[in-house]
Amino acid sequence: MKPIALALLVITMSASAQQASITVMAGQDLGPVNHLIFGHNIEAADNARIFSDDQADMIQLQTGNGFWDPVLKRPVPAIVNACKQVGMSMLRYPGGCLAHNYDWRKAVGPDAKKNGWLFGLDEYLALCQAIGAEPMITVSDYVLPADEMPENASSLVEYLNAPADERHPWALKRAQWGHPEPYHVHWFELGNESIHGNHRVLPRRKYSPEEYAAYSNATAAAMRKVDPSIAIGIVMAPSAGMDIESRWNRTVVHLAGKSADFIVVHLYAPYINKSSIASEKKLMQATMAVGEQGEYHLREYREMVRRESGRDLPLAVTEYNGELGETVKPYRFSYGVALESADMMRIFLDPRNHVVTANYWQFLNAYFGMLRSPEAGGKGEPQSAKPAFPLYRLWGQHFGAQLIPVKVSSPHETFEGESSVLPAHGDQLTPRRQIGVLQVRTLLSQQGKPIGTANSFALHVDPIEKESYPLLAHLPLTPADKATEYELTFEARFVPDVSTSLSRDSSIGLGLIDARGWGKTHSAVGVDDITTTWRSLSGVYSPKTDTTQIDLNARIIPNGNVVSGTIEVRNLEIKTFSPLVFPAYATLTSTASLSADKKTMYLLVFNKDTKSLTAPLFIEGFDARQARYWEVASPDLAVFDGVGETVSGAALQRTPEGWSHAFPPYSMTAIEFER
Repeated sequence: MKPIALALLVITMSASAQQASITVMAGQDLGPVNHLIFGHNIEAADNARIFSDDQADMIQLQTGNGFWDPVLKRPVPAIVNACKQVGMSMLRYPGGCLAHNYDWRKAVGPDAKKNGWLFGLDEYLALCQAIGAEPMITVSDYVLPADEMPENASSLVEYLNAPADERHPWALKRAQWGHPEPYHVHWFELGNESIHGNHRVLPRRKYSPEEYAAYSNATAAAMRKVDPSIAIGIVMAPSAGMDIESRWNRTVVHLAGKSADFIVVHLYAPYINKSSIASEKKLMQATMAVGEQGEYHLREYREMVRRESGRDLPLAVTEYNGELGETVKPYRFSYGVALESADMMRIFLDPRNHVVTANYWQFLNAYFGMLRSPEAGGKGEPQSAKPAFPLYRLWGQHFGAQLIPVKVSSPHETFEGESSVLPAHGDQLTPRRQIGVLQVRTLLSQQGKPIGTANSFALHVDPIEKESYPLLAHLPLTPADKATEYELTFEARFVPDVSTSLSRDSSIGLGLIDARGWGKTHSAVGVDDITTTWRSLSGVYSPKTDTTQIDLNARIIPNGNVVSGTIEVRNLEIKTFSPLVFPAYATLTSTASLSADKKTMYLLVFNKDTKSLTAPLFIEGFDARQARYWEVASPDLAVFDGVGETVSGAALQRTPEGWSHAFPPYSMTAIEFER
């Protein structure tokens, strides 16, 4: 793998590592600012059996999680104003995993209102119009059987985009219900994180990559018959551990890449849970190290897409943030995660990264929302703003129309790695390399009988209805075995008993897990793609630093069915690897733009250092007469509330030596220069 070369941000390491400077080349043009990077998400659909066993959440269906006033039948003005403050350019609906259970036909017309859908598809589009945001609709992947989804999706496009005439009955209904003109929705993605199935929605469904590709090809073709001008995206596996080369991703792109206009990726890093945090200090530094690693992985995605599809498809980052999982503190709201996410916008804007849209997860209420309104869905002014809001408001209020290049000389910081963020030290990228092979010396017997050799075996599964994880082998780690990554590879198939069959709802696989158990460590990897035909499978496990023994387990997850048969495995191997190591990360980053009339130049600067950095500002091709600046800063990354603008519109003083500014530690600064 080659080190990344940045487009908008050129990082140089000077002889004096602590020197910093910023040079803006206003006479050069990198093209128009892609304002679709300023996108967000809304959660507003049926939540039943997705995240809980409760019935549909009425707050979501009646108020769009706080965006909509169901009494006055209009968007909440204060929320619309907040959307405009952050420059919200796109709003994705119905929201992540809620798409699994989303049948758009239930969300339109008078029957929708009778059944509690006071905020449905038409209300969402009215909200987008009020904000001035482009709609992006996530087409359900699982709400109907796969063979019924193409017609369902084509009818959705007809409802949204077709003229109201006799050839288009759904468009006639749209006109009858108060909207005679087409909505002209352009952006659609096929499913959401479809690799993980539809959670607890019944019947349980989970595509293999081949099945998802078939669904995508058929659904895209049906949608384009109605409107050939739409843009359609296919979804990758969510990237917490950045497994870009997963079997799902390669197979889906290879089989369905020709049906896609863009590739959907989700970036969540650092990935943390309450058992994986070595220290709060390390976790917060991980948020500062994410940016350059995230950019590297975006380019890995593009290389994989070109190789598997033969096309250079753009990426749509329809979800990004830091933190997933349950934690001892609400780190998803921390200033560190907020500053990291705001800095990622700079990377998404880089034309070389070929990102066509980006949608922050998420804007209002629910689990991640940067704004919290009364009762998580009431009317009126938002009650509180999390640290992400003032940062995104700087983006929305102080950025222009034309992108221009910036060169930054920055101090660099080393990082030892933590919570899915890889180590960063030195001045060059060190590729991932194989160290050796972890020996599987003894497989446990089944009912007193050996089940096979260390790399080939057969495990019989008696009829079971509950999840089961039979232990196959203990793998104590000697000093020579200690590694950062363990790659499990094998070939396998499942042979059902004569009286049973393998339900498509069931999952069967192998996994590696910390021997102390999931409850204590939350540290494991599962490869659950065993089917009734032989298949080559793999997964990568990154254990905790204090792990002393790994267990090899079978994984049998019936999902409401009965599983009975034999798991056959051959050519099993566990390779050990040292991780990819990034160069020390730059603590000063920047991006710049010009207004449409070229009278104002906007400079955004992030300081991710523990200390203030004073940097001269060299401006080429723009005669700056005066400047003002706005700033958000906090000395502590691990704060969750009380963050706002520390400076608002103050004059930036020019010295005889030129422009310069002292950027506070952990800050985002917006500077406006006037000709």
